[in-house]
Amino acid sequence: MLLQRAARAQIHRTQRSAIRRSLATAAPTLPPSCVWRPCPFDDRSDAAPLVIVFGFTSSTQKQLAKYAKVYHALGLDAITWACPPREVLRPESSRDTAARLLDALHEDTLIHRNVVLNGLSAGAYSVGNTLLELDARGGRDAFYGRIQSAVYDCPVDFDGVPKGVSSAMLGEGTSLQKLGESAIRLYLSAVDTEKWESSSAMFHAMPPAPPSLWIYSLNDEILDIPSIEKMIAKWRCRGDDVQTLVLDESPHVKNLLTAPDAYYDAVRERVGDFRSNSNS
Repeated sequence: MLLQRAARAQIHRTQRSAIRRSLATAAPTLPPSCVWRPCPFDDRSDAAPLVIVFGFTSSTQKQLAKYAKVYHALGLDAITWACPPREVLRPESSRDTAARLLDALHEDTLIHRNVVLNGLSAGAYSVGNTLLELDARGGRDAFYGRIQSAVYDCPVDFDGVPKGVSSAMLGEGTSLQKLGESAIRLYLSAVDTEKWESSSAMFHAMPPAPPSLWIYSLNDEILDIPSIEKMIAKWRCRGDDVQTLVLDESPHVKNLLTAPDAYYDAVRERVGDFRSNSNS
């Protein structure tokens, strides 16, 4: 009788575990810019969070898959948001994607999952728009409580939009890029920039900012390095836990390619390792 009870209990535990796994990897309903990338490993903890990779301008899902693999190695499922130029130049388009993403994060399969934010270049702007949308719909404090950590790789603020977008579309440093940058600056000077500035302000004032990792290179010509270091100092001054990985030389959004081992180790230290058999 005791053996039968033990066997039944083991079956029930196995069934509950299978249900948890199926819920964890069931594809949510996502907006067109986003793709669900479940972790392929089954040795991960049930406590593993979900990472949202906010892609750089004109990023492709193929490019973002490389970042998802970094998190897969740590046991995390991933959602990758490939950001087309229109979502940077038209804030309402980005807010619509953010709204639908937040809907997915509140579905039954994901509502109990903690979240890691990973902003790549202008992806930090998408993070800001997501926080704006969250602020508008309510429930901000509950969602902030789910944000376990954040990684910002080559973060571009509003001031970097003209050069960042033109470089992504036309090639960094080309004659066309310089013309494109001038055209975007002219466009932004002729329109109300309140929506872009609101996104930037929401990101800067994120209360409370989760433990974060900032990754950038000192020769990145698209970044405003003094502004990045000023913001890091500001967050640290108010008591936030901020780590950095600073490379001497690396092109914009190429830090993972330039220093893959250092990149993985820094992300692992910040985010955590939720697999039992991953490489230390």
